[in-house]
Amino acid sequence: LYRPGPLEGGMVDDYVQIKHGRKPAEYKHPVMKEVLEETNGIMVYQEQVMRILNRLGGIELSNAYTCIKAISKKKLELIAKYREQFVAGSVAQGLSQPEATELFGLIEFFAGYGFNKSHSTAYALIAYMTAYLKAHFPVEFMAALLCGDMDGRNFKKKDSLVEHLEDCRRMQIEVVPPDVNGSQPDFTVSEGRIRFGLAAIKGCGWPAARAIAAEARQHGPYSSIYDFCERLDPSVVNKASIESLIKAGAFDSSGARRAQCLAVLEKAMQSGAAALADRRSGQKGLFADEDDAKSPAAAALGLPDIPEWNEKERLTQEKEVLGFYLTSHPLAEHFDTLQTYCTHTSTQLGEVPHKTGVMLGGMLASIKFSHTKNPRPGSTHTKYAMFDLEDMEGIMRCILWPEDFAQFGHLVQPDAILAVRGSVDRRPGSEETNLVVNELIPLAALQERYTKGIRVRVSEEHHSLKTLDQLYEIVRGYPGDCQFELVVCLNDGSRLSFTSGGVKVQLNAEMRQRIDDLLGPGNLRLLSGPVNVNPPNGRQSRKREFAKN
Repeated sequence: LYRPGPLEGGMVDDYVQIKHGRKPAEYKHPVMKEVLEETNGIMVYQEQVMRILNRLGGIELSNAYTCIKAISKKKLELIAKYREQFVAGSVAQGLSQPEATELFGLIEFFAGYGFNKSHSTAYALIAYMTAYLKAHFPVEFMAALLCGDMDGRNFKKKDSLVEHLEDCRRMQIEVVPPDVNGSQPDFTVSEGRIRFGLAAIKGCGWPAARAIAAEARQHGPYSSIYDFCERLDPSVVNKASIESLIKAGAFDSSGARRAQCLAVLEKAMQSGAAALADRRSGQKGLFADEDDAKSPAAAALGLPDIPEWNEKERLTQEKEVLGFYLTSHPLAEHFDTLQTYCTHTSTQLGEVPHKTGVMLGGMLASIKFSHTKNPRPGSTHTKYAMFDLEDMEGIMRCILWPEDFAQFGHLVQPDAILAVRGSVDRRPGSEETNLVVNELIPLAALQERYTKGIRVRVSEEHHSLKTLDQLYEIVRGYPGDCQFELVVCLNDGSRLSFTSGGVKVQLNAEMRQRIDDLLGPGNLRLLSGPVNVNPPNGRQSRKREFAKN
């Protein structure tokens, strides 16, 4: 991508002239001339040095790379070994021993500092290119980025592809769910949106994705799950692939419910196997229309009248095959509560110091119960739990030790949505972050324990003075101990904030509903008070390494 011009005055050039009194280009050996002629006689690229070590010193290319790494890491014994080998090989090629020794000195310097110059130039150019594409062609750029991370996906934890999809959401780029009638194996761009790639679905794979897209392109869209199974070879698109497609919502465009498709999958595959056998034998029905390539099986075999999966089950199935929640998130309805009371998210804990107290909120998954081999002195509790806490940004591995498990263990249930108070656990020298749990708190209890008041927003554009009178009548009917704040947004863009000294309110669901009915949703927010994230006095979390459990 980049070929540098003359590097006169550069770092390597200055060093060579001052230290040695001449440039590498002044060496007349044909190997040196060949290797350095494109860069004005100066060693710029790592590959140049490797070729010099190989062609001039007789060192194998794999060992040449090892030599460069040894020099950069100051491994003196290994450097001495390669210096001796290089000098001997260069002398055999016609260089004098002083020249060969001097040249290896240049290589030593280069490996330590020189090649950073060419690397930084290449990185800068690529950074400029990608920034330009992201700014001017954001949809196409993100689609290409998603395609680059399709292979080797990890569906058990948040992978790079999911991070890119979250970037799309932040950039307000719509990612359309997978569809057997519209998606391609890769992520593609259509009408300003990104369509989810079939090969990124767990269990589908590239051969099946290519076969599905090719058949739809050649013979038109699939009308039903039966039509789909009859037109595709089951040895390429097998039952596991179709189940994953159903769970991902790839058949939603056919008008059938996901539960219906999964219920008839076995019959549809049997119908497809029979149709495939007929095609291979050349057999057709007595009244078959040769111009009609589609089977009427879908019309003959109806779908059962069964209800669709509930939202929780549907989202769980999506997470299983896509690695993330595509159409919604189980925590979406609790977003405001978690944002109000939690001090951090899972992705922020990587920057938090060891033993820092934090409050997180999310859904429990991958729960594992076990017993300690050596109970704490004076304690009879041995059972503890390890689990993943999944919030809307990622996953955090947590551990609830026996003393705390005895008090809060009944709350450790699959898919339970809780707040977690604990401390950051990071072993010295490790980048892995975990959370030692001190307390599990139901979300409803957060409001009772940590709410100091409410803030109500009134807009001059949408509300009137009469609205303020009505608001006052509502709040005065629920006296309590919580602070009441009023924010008035004026048409000129200014905001006025007031904290009432005479009106204290009680946290009451009925009051909140009445305010929402008066002002509209989103104009009332809870105000969190100080959240105690440290363990109770006199108690410290047990020091245990996750790797030992």
